[in-house]
Amino acid sequence: MNTVPEQRNQDGAIARHEALAESATTDPLPASSPPIPSYEAATNLSPPAISPSVAPNVVADELPDYTVVDSNQTTFMIYGTFIHNPNGPAYHLSSLLDAHISKLRIRRLRAEDIALIEAGRTRNVAFDNSTTLYEAHDPPFLENEYYIQSRASGGWPGTLQLRFGFRRWHIRRVMEQGVAPQALLTCGKTGGLKKMVIERRNEMEPSEWKDTQGRVLATDVLRLEGGKMLPTIELSKDLDEMWRELLLTLWVSRLWAGFGAGAG
Repeated sequence: MNTVPEQRNQDGAIARHEALAESATTDPLPASSPPIPSYEAATNLSPPAISPSVAPNVVADELPDYTVVDSNQTTFMIYGTFIHNPNGPAYHLSSLLDAHISKLRIRRLRAEDIALIEAGRTRNVAFDNSTTLYEAHDPPFLENEYYIQSRASGGWPGTLQLRFGFRRWHIRRVMEQGVAPQALLTCGKTGGLKKMVIERRNEMEPSEWKDTQGRVLATDVLRLEGGKMLPTIELSKDLDEMWRELLLTLWVSRLWAGFGAGAG
C-alpha cells in the first residue's frame, strides 16, 4: 500500500487544480515523499488487554442499546475495524481502511457488543448497518472527492465534501445545487509551507484538524507501539459529542481515502 493519501496517480492534476484555489508558491515540489508502512503493518496489533467490566454470565439482552462514550477520553486508536479509547472499544468500522469499496460506515458500539468483547466471547462483532452514525462515499466518476453524510439523529446535517488539496485536506459543507461548497475544516501538517508540502504524505508526522478560525480541534498521527504503527487521534477536550464523532468520522474517512477507497 502506498503513502497517504493515495490519489490514483493524480498528484499533478490535483496540484494544478489547487494552485488556482490556493495561493501560489515558488517552492519546488519534492521528488518523493517519505514512505509509510502499509495499512496491514500499521494495524497488525492486538488491542490492549481489557479487564472485564461485565460478568461473563450477563445476558446481553439485559444491557441497554446505547452507551455514552466517556467525554473525558480524548485519545482514540484504530485496531482493525474497531476504534478504541483507553477504556476499551468504542466505535466500529464496516470495513478495514484498505478495503477497495465505495462506502465506509462507522457506528457506536452498543453496550451488548462491548460486553461480549470484554468478556472474551468474541472480537468478531458483526457490523449493524441500522446503527450507522455516518457513511462515507467514494462516488464513481469523481476523482479526489469523498462525501460524508449522517445516518443518525444528532449527527451533522447535510453533506460534507472531503478533498485533498496541494498542501492539505479540505472539508466543505455541500450547499444547494449551484452554490459553491462552504469551508468548514482543514487537515494538514504543521510547520512552514515547505515542510507542509514535503511532509504532506508522511503520516508519521502529525496532522492538525483546524476550523476556519484556525483553532486546532484534533491532531492525528501514526504512532509507534510495539515497533508497529498505530493510527491515533487526540481530540480537543471541549468538543461536544456531535463534533467528537464527526471528527472521528472525518479522520477514518481520510485514512480510507488514502489507504483504500474506490470500488476497484
